[in-house]
Amino acid sequence: MKLATAYAPIAACLARVDSEIRSRTDPRIAAFAGGKRLRPALLLFSAHAFGGRVCPDATVLAAAVEMVHAASLIHDDVIDSSSRRRNGPALHRLLGTKPAVILADYLFVQGLAMLESIRAQELAHPLIREVRTMCEGQWLEMNVDRGESCTKAAYQEILEKKTAALFAFCCRTGGILRDAPTNELSRLDSFGRSFGLCYQLLDDCRDLAEQRPGAITRAVTEWGGTRYLRKSAREAAQSARAALAELADATERRGLTQTLSYVMEV
Repeated sequence: MKLATAYAPIAACLARVDSEIRSRTDPRIAAFAGGKRLRPALLLFSAHAFGGRVCPDATVLAAAVEMVHAASLIHDDVIDSSSRRRNGPALHRLLGTKPAVILADYLFVQGLAMLESIRAQELAHPLIREVRTMCEGQWLEMNVDRGESCTKAAYQEILEKKTAALFAFCCRTGGILRDAPTNELSRLDSFGRSFGLCYQLLDDCRDLAEQRPGAITRAVTEWGGTRYLRKSAREAAQSARAALAELADATERRGLTQTLSYVMEV
């Protein structure tokens, strides 16, 4: 499954998200906010942003989420002393640690500042809350990894806070912007949370090959290593698909399912 195929119904709105990011940052900085756009895509699919038809708030919120996410990746790479990001060197290896941290802080602030321009101001605080949750997850991961051991409960909490919560926010927010009924919002939230768990488990599976020292790596290896992570990811993907089963809109359901399939195949 190619992302371009999955994203076809929301391609016009994703282009607007990219334009929004470029308009809010220096062009040299906007280049560091590139990526697969998974979070904006889930928000736009959930908002029924098909064929370019979507409210401006959805575009702004999707751009804000992506900028916050990009900032968190830069911080993650610094904290983990990662040498690479995607297919190239990590930003702090290119610019130095101090400039990279300052750039990440700038993206965080710019992303959150975008919330001032949305009409649905009731959605501003939930995003700020999810950013706080994401930071809590990173803090928890760092402290657990420095310890002697890691329990499955602690690992699950890290996954939930660090990654899954923001995906859930994106899906739920998209539904809110189109006035989806409460039961549908619940299903979208469940899908986003399970999608995020699946995504992070598979990402951890790839990272496990690097054998970074720490309590989390030791624990995951004891639980079965990549076999454990892939099994857990399949279970999360199954929960995500089950959450979509009763969504009425076929385009939304197909787009979210195809995006999940892409994550499972990469």
